[in-house]
Amino acid sequence: MHHKIVALDAWNVPIPQSLLQLPEPHTFELANHTTQLASAEAVQDAVRDATVIATTVTPVKGAVLDASNTPNLQLIVAIAAGTDCIDTERATARGIKVVNCPGANTETVANHVLAMYFAGRRHLVHLHNTVLRTDEWTRKYSLSSALNDPKGRPPMTCKDETVGIVGYGAIGRRIAELCRSLDMKVLIAGRKGAPASPGRTPLTQVLAESSVVVLCVPRGPDTLGLISAQELQQMTEHALLINVSRGGIVDEDALLDALRAGSIGGAATDVFLKEPSNAGTLWAEGDSPLLKVDADEAGRLNLVVTPHVAWCSTTTFHNYLQAFKRHVEDWCLQASDGNSRR
Repeated sequence: MHHKIVALDAWNVPIPQSLLQLPEPHTFELANHTTQLASAEAVQDAVRDATVIATTVTPVKGAVLDASNTPNLQLIVAIAAGTDCIDTERATARGIKVVNCPGANTETVANHVLAMYFAGRRHLVHLHNTVLRTDEWTRKYSLSSALNDPKGRPPMTCKDETVGIVGYGAIGRRIAELCRSLDMKVLIAGRKGAPASPGRTPLTQVLAESSVVVLCVPRGPDTLGLISAQELQQMTEHALLINVSRGGIVDEDALLDALRAGSIGGAATDVFLKEPSNAGTLWAEGDSPLLKVDADEAGRLNLVVTPHVAWCSTTTFHNYLQAFKRHVEDWCLQASDGNSRR
């Protein structure tokens, strides 16, 4: 059987032509899209004859999944930890297999969390911009007060921190390991509204006792809006909120209000309600509410932002490609085995 494999996001995660070794009698052609497809119509045209679709961020939803538009489609591989960009229910209803690459970015995202922690606790971005863009250092002689929390207290060290981890999958577990290696106390949050259980601390208690709260939950009906104004009010004034999960987990308007009110010590996020999104003077209606700020206000608020790149590393790219290879080759083996039994 001959397969047309369409990699919609080869501009983001390149797939080498030599990667796949399909078992006989399977053959394939690989169509790598090295520029982003700008419309649903362009995506539909690109995958019309596809047997296999690979995507990382390009949506595979709507008319793309109509049998009349993708009659040969049998497998969709999300080269990502989640399947947010795929209408899995619609695909499953058609008998199309959907797979993803969990665990591929675990180490990298955990590293990014630590980078965000140090940047937020030590106000690194604000200090960097202040030194390079102003004369405050020479005028004031010392900028140590720029590291203070909203109540004027200097920063804590790792040994003083209590880290609350919300979401205890592979990434959450690795973050916990790294934090404990830095002598941080670690609390693992239970599900929202759930009572205490072995190894878990109620979410309300985690928010109240943690000086750092890390969000690494998947996006779903039970996690959308997980952190709203009510939860932010439960956090301490020196607490940092770090979000490497998905946009929509945090109420971004409420978070911006909390930062402007000084009711928490800062925030760092790699994900947003709208992605990509303009910020500052380029911000427009419909962009992420959290990015209404410009660089100067972000510094004053101790807000650190990165553009959904916590996953990116040589390790993750390697893991993604190996997972993609395994998914496609195993699927071909299963198809061959199924045919041989008929």
